[in-house]
Amino acid sequence: NVALPVVYAVAFSAAQKAGGGRVTRDALQQTLEFSGLPRHVTGQIVLTADTGADSLAQRDFNLALAMVALAQKNMSPTLESVMFHKEDLPVPELDGVETLISSSNMHSSMPPGRGRLDAPDDPWSSASAGPGAVASSTAALGSMSLATNGTETASLPANADSTKKEHQQRTAGRDSSASQTFVPGINMDELQWKLDKEDVSIKESAERGGIVFKHTNYEISTRSFSSMVVRRYRDFDWISNYLVTRYPYRMHANIPPKGFPDNRIKGLTRFASAILRIPFLRRDALVIQFFTNTDEFGHVLKVGNLDMEAEDIDVEDELGSTPWPEVQQTYAAFDDFYAQVARDEERYRTQITSLEKIARYKQAIGDELNVYSDTMRLINAPRESVSGSRKFHVQAASKRTLDSNLNELSMSFSDASLLEKAHGEVQKTISAEYLRRVYDVVISMKLMMDRMRRMEKRKDIQRVSERNDANRKAMAQLNGESPVPDSDRSSTDRLERLLREDAAELQLLNHEQRCIEARFYLELARYKCYESFLQTHYHGYIEEQIKHHTMTLNAWKQALSTADDLPTDPLGFIS
Repeated sequence: NVALPVVYAVAFSAAQKAGGGRVTRDALQQTLEFSGLPRHVTGQIVLTADTGADSLAQRDFNLALAMVALAQKNMSPTLESVMFHKEDLPVPELDGVETLISSSNMHSSMPPGRGRLDAPDDPWSSASAGPGAVASSTAALGSMSLATNGTETASLPANADSTKKEHQQRTAGRDSSASQTFVPGINMDELQWKLDKEDVSIKESAERGGIVFKHTNYEISTRSFSSMVVRRYRDFDWISNYLVTRYPYRMHANIPPKGFPDNRIKGLTRFASAILRIPFLRRDALVIQFFTNTDEFGHVLKVGNLDMEAEDIDVEDELGSTPWPEVQQTYAAFDDFYAQVARDEERYRTQITSLEKIARYKQAIGDELNVYSDTMRLINAPRESVSGSRKFHVQAASKRTLDSNLNELSMSFSDASLLEKAHGEVQKTISAEYLRRVYDVVISMKLMMDRMRRMEKRKDIQRVSERNDANRKAMAQLNGESPVPDSDRSSTDRLERLLREDAAELQLLNHEQRCIEARFYLELARYKCYESFLQTHYHGYIEEQIKHHTMTLNAWKQALSTADDLPTDPLGFIS
């Protein structure tokens, strides 16, 4: 039994209505069309859930919906993923599915106030709660136990409404103050701050490219573009260099090095997803071609009319009403901010290393608990010698009870082993992975500031200004001679030309420096906005700790009950 939101019951009723009283394969396919997923994805889910019978049981239907929910969150829609996330499944979104059943039937099968399918308490879609709240999603919706025979019982916790009201009161002030903050020039699309969201799925292609020298191809599926293209690592590298050239004064995704170990696909997925989270990159024409054009990317680059010039920035338009002295003061503290970013880099790198160590320790603890468990099983116990008195080789009642209970304890230790290993895997694949994405943002900021340091124009402005001042003095001296000798006319013309060139160069350099300072001001604001994701990370991390320790405590309590039943009478072992 797994607690499920009401949308599962609503969708099942809709599928029954569409199938004429039973859930057929076609009725399931028709119901899943309301998910908004591509047809090939829903078709694969139907194939997975179909048992070959005339109609689907409610249990199999629920599995299909669970896979839909995972696919909508850009996770793998497989039975293995459902089992892994069974305690924190997202809520499937099936907008409009209620049109398949009558309004009266739908309302009669739902608890009061729970009729909406876009469940507001779904932590995967709520703006106020990140994916770290996944484990509490079903609790907030009420506990619905769906048995294998299709019967259901629903109940709301007595304190559910009060808990929700308290949460709303705690966040109301914070949300209202945040809504009043506006930084001109920054697209506040929430998607870019949600580092857990992945719009891209990458897998290694079965076919290798190249005629003589083979290379690995990657199949890239993008949900937002509903596309699938094949690219090689060189294409990823090219798009990364393009972003640096086209947007030198912005933070953007960083490609993992070519020689990094087995997690290349994971690194490329992080890179591609980071690109599509950023609004201005999602609109870039070449980025769109990279994710949607099915031709070889090298061919796209040859025939395309590519704009490789660095973007031009309208400083006044992007800054809006922000006072220019504020921008200058912020840029004046450039070195201080760089030191802060360096500290952030060290801090997150240390945290990731610690989480990876904890994950390895958990795996080691799980392995040792499993070894300990094996030694307690009767089948693995050393055989007793048959020499000597026969009396002591006849098992007493206490010995038989002991062996039976030790076998049960062995199972409890084995369960504890699995819990520790699972916890270690979560630490490594979720908690540490989230921190790596924050770390990627820090590295992006640091690399951008390094580029700004190399490209800043203050020294060039000073050099041209000094040269311009010298030419002006020389011109003043020549103009002071009356009349100007014909021999000096050529010198005057030359100085006038140099002064015009210096004025044009100074204008260009000052514009470029203003662009750098304005972009630093805006990107620093974006960098700070990314810290909002830490709530998702730490909420999820702490919630996972609570869940793990609760399950571990229950496992050890069960083991304690078995241990208390072990015989304690010494004579019982020899009688």
